[in-house]
Amino acid sequence: MGDTVAAHLAQAAALDGLRVLLVDLDSQGSLSALMGGRAEDAWGTAWPILARDHALALEAAGLPLDDEGLLRARAKPPVQAIAATRWPAIDLIPAQLDLYWAEFQIPVWRMALHEWAQWDALSAGLAEALAAKAEAGDAYDLVIVDTPPALGYLTLNALAAADLLLAPLGASFLDFDSTGRFFDMLHAAFASIEAAEPGLRFEWDAARCLITRYDPAQQAEMAALIDRGFGDLMARCRLDQTAAAGQAGEQGRALYEADPRDFNPATYARGRAAFDAVWAEMRALVEAAWARDLAQAQEV
Repeated sequence: MGDTVAAHLAQAAALDGLRVLLVDLDSQGSLSALMGGRAEDAWGTAWPILARDHALALEAAGLPLDDEGLLRARAKPPVQAIAATRWPAIDLIPAQLDLYWAEFQIPVWRMALHEWAQWDALSAGLAEALAAKAEAGDAYDLVIVDTPPALGYLTLNALAAADLLLAPLGASFLDFDSTGRFFDMLHAAFASIEAAEPGLRFEWDAARCLITRYDPAQQAEMAALIDRGFGDLMARCRLDQTAAAGQAGEQGRALYEADPRDFNPATYARGRAAFDAVWAEMRALVEAAWARDLAQAQEV
């Protein structure tokens, strides 16, 4: 999910009365910057959550923790990775450049302990953090994860933890082609991983492609081609390119934080309506996932 889309959806959800946790896994940290979050080093990111999961796996296998970093991560509960933002209803696990080291460290950890469920490390850590928050009376309604723009270990951990997938793309042939190739890579990667680890399944309640930065006067024909190509994967809404959204982004903030008085009223209304419509569609998918979870809980 793109960082600006993630920020806007989180803020729309918060304005809709939901409590939201944002997880930034992109080492560029753009989402963290948009939300006013900051991590001084890798220990303020999701890194210790992943390291702790490996440390727990080593302990379960009866192997010693002889690495100072793993010992430190073992002692840090995942809930400590969560930081506040300037939005009272939105918390954040921030990212910064050192988080990218996880792409190199995770396979090294896996070589040290092949039994380690490397794809479930983020999911397990988030589950523990969410449980701790709920026990403290501060439960989240929604978790939104922003992934790196590459199919690496961090992205695959996010996809394994997700119930819904949202893939933003522009209304251009290059975006159409690259997104199609991305789904092809996902299919190949999932097939390979699931064949090697039979107990693991990458499954979502829904997946959607969202056209962003859309100019209906210039891109209607290309958008129609993308709709036909991806079919049911396409979101019904398109996120129009508006002057309001662009101007807010230049100021390092999402549109929901912008002062309407800084814009032409019609321009602001168009921009706000576009994001509201996208959130309404995404909320319907979220509520369907909630209904699924409730039905499964009642069956137990």
